[in-house]
Amino acid sequence: MAATRRGPSIRDVLPYYVLVLLVEHRRTIPELVKDIEARTAENRSFRRDGALRVNSTEMERAVYSLAERGWARLRPPGASWGITSAGRRARREMERKFHGRSDSKERAASRLVARLKDAPRGSYVLDVGTGEGFLARRLAKRGFRVLGIDSGAFDYSKDSVETARQGAGSDNGRLEFRKADVTQLRRPPGGFDFVVSSQAVHCMRNQRKCLRSIHKLLKPGGRFLSLDFLVGMEGFLVHGSHCFLAISREEWAQILPAIGFDDIHTQKVRDYLIVDARKAHGRAEPS
Repeated sequence: MAATRRGPSIRDVLPYYVLVLLVEHRRTIPELVKDIEARTAENRSFRRDGALRVNSTEMERAVYSLAERGWARLRPPGASWGITSAGRRARREMERKFHGRSDSKERAASRLVARLKDAPRGSYVLDVGTGEGFLARRLAKRGFRVLGIDSGAFDYSKDSVETARQGAGSDNGRLEFRKADVTQLRRPPGGFDFVVSSQAVHCMRNQRKCLRSIHKLLKPGGRFLSLDFLVGMEGFLVHGSHCFLAISREEWAQILPAIGFDDIHTQKVRDYLIVDARKAHGRAEPS
C-alpha cells in the first residue's frame, strides 16, 4: 500500500482541494480523505503509488484552517463540513489569480539555465527525459555538449526523440538525442558534468532508482538540476492532480542526501520547482 504524504507542501494544497470538494456537497473528514485518493487515481498510470493519500490528521488540519478563516463550517448531522459564502468567494479568487498562466515553464527553464552561467563551455550535460529537446536545445545554444535521452515509455513520448532530432537544427555537433533509459545508460569516461531534467522526474515509474542512476552517471562534484511541478497550491491550481506525481521540497530534502547529494537548493518559480544538488566528493556509490 502506498504511504500517506504529509508535510508543508501537502498542507499548502489541501485547504484548496477541500474547497473544491465542498463546493459540490458536504463531506465528513473520512469522506474527504477517500475522495481525494479516488480523484487522483489516474496518477497510477504513471506509478502504482501515484494517487494522493493523506491521513486524517492532515485532513483535520486543512479543514480546521478553513474554519478559522470562515470558509467552512461544521454542519450536522453526521459531522459533515460545508462551504460558506466566503469560502466560495475565496475559491473563485484563487482560480482567477492563476487562470491563464502559460509562461511559467519558460521562466523556470531560464532560471535553471542561469544557474549554470559559470560552468565552463563544453561541459558535458545529460538531459534525462528530454522529450522533444525543450531544455537540451537551450543548453546547446549556451555552448554545452548535451546528450538528451528519453525512454519513450508513454504514448505521448514514443516518437519524441525522433522529433527532437528533426528539430535540432545547427548545433555544431554539441547536441545528440538518443532513445534510452537512464537506469541502463553507461557512464561516460569521467562522468557527466551535469545531469538535468525538465518535467521528467514526476513521470518516472521508480523515482529513487532513477535518481540513484543519475548520481552514478555524474562525476564527483557534478550537479543535478531538476525542473518539475510544484507540489502545493499553485501547482495544483495550474496542473491539477498531476502535480502530486512530483516530489515536494521536503521530500527532496530527505531523498537526495540519502542517495549521496549535498549542497541542495530549491527555488520556487510560480507553479514549478527547481532543485539543484551536487554529488558529494569522496563518497562511495550507494547500492
